[in-house]
Amino acid sequence: MPASEADPPAMIRLEELTKYYPGSDEPAVDAVTMDIPEGEIVVLVGPSGCGKTTTLKMINRIVEPTSGRISLEGEDVTDVDPDRLRRRIGYVIQQVGLFPHRTIAQNIATVPRLLGWDKERITERVDELLELVGMDPATYGPRYPKELSGGQRQRVGVARAMAADPPVMLMDEPFGAIDPITRDRLQNEFLRLQQEIEKTIVFVTHDIDEAIKMGDRIAIFGNDHRIQQYASPEMLLSNPINEFVDAFTGTGASLKRLNLTRVRDVALSDWPTAASDSPREELQRRLAETEHSFLLLLDRQQRPLRWISERDLARSDWTHHGGLKVRAVVEPHVTLHNALDEMLTSNVGVATVVDERGAYQGVVDIDTVMTAVNAMRAETRERVRVAPWHGVTASDVADATESRA
Repeated sequence: MPASEADPPAMIRLEELTKYYPGSDEPAVDAVTMDIPEGEIVVLVGPSGCGKTTTLKMINRIVEPTSGRISLEGEDVTDVDPDRLRRRIGYVIQQVGLFPHRTIAQNIATVPRLLGWDKERITERVDELLELVGMDPATYGPRYPKELSGGQRQRVGVARAMAADPPVMLMDEPFGAIDPITRDRLQNEFLRLQQEIEKTIVFVTHDIDEAIKMGDRIAIFGNDHRIQQYASPEMLLSNPINEFVDAFTGTGASLKRLNLTRVRDVALSDWPTAASDSPREELQRRLAETEHSFLLLLDRQQRPLRWISERDLARSDWTHHGGLKVRAVVEPHVTLHNALDEMLTSNVGVATVVDERGAYQGVVDIDTVMTAVNAMRAETRERVRVAPWHGVTASDVADATESRA
């Protein structure tokens, strides 16, 4: 399934990649062909035993293919020295695999040290990466893995994979062994990080919701160890090519669409605001001028502090510390699904959007969400109408739709 002419160039190309294990008449992976574009996250997903992890491991030759070809940046690497190949590819696994007897700094420095980097260059790179994943080098560099939480170890695993600045990263269920709240936060952090590093990433998961959230493109493997459909998340949700893909993507397509769009991609709603140290009379006037029941108070750095209502302002014991604390706060890189989750915890039914400095940008409300979902539906229908997509033609979709009717 080669990329279309409009796609970025392929960083990785797999051609008829097949794996038979000794003693088995059935392939673990059967004739997988796909282009993985530069700078994108491609997610391999499917049921247990379908071949997704074996495919991932064949890319860096941890598992040797029985037949087929692997190209990296246009170079056929099927027969090159595996150790040399692996130094061009970062690798993150579910259990992270940090060396317990080495400090965090030493763990991250593993590949640069093997490549013969000088000490000063290694130290600078380790510090840079720890800061990139949100960990203070002076605090965490000297610690050992056992002194970190699961989420922190996962960040270190990502930092180690990026240490030699490889063009490609392979991630095998990297967030699979973490509690749901931490996993969601790490997913969001990684998506923010990807905006900066723009790596080509192949990501394995068994969770279709995670695939939809993380992937620019998704390859769904079937029980026959072949790719059933390789497409954008939008296409998979709107036009599954067969019954297997339809069943695997599951129900609730409209809710799943909320993982396809980031807050930064939608028009935010505005909300009446005021400086937190404004006189009560001014706050009452501002509130009377709006149709909203609450006013959002901002500090001098424009950071959201509290929601206040007419009832709050009418209290005889009113102070500038009155009202309800702002709790539902999101940044632009999170998905609309995350924003909706936060809205459900909000005192006023909206998620407040802030920039990287914490300054107010606008709000996400239910109208924002519904407008985005309807726009995605219309865009996907038009895309199917005018063009084939990743080996799936409009007639393929029509045939699949007819067979499901």
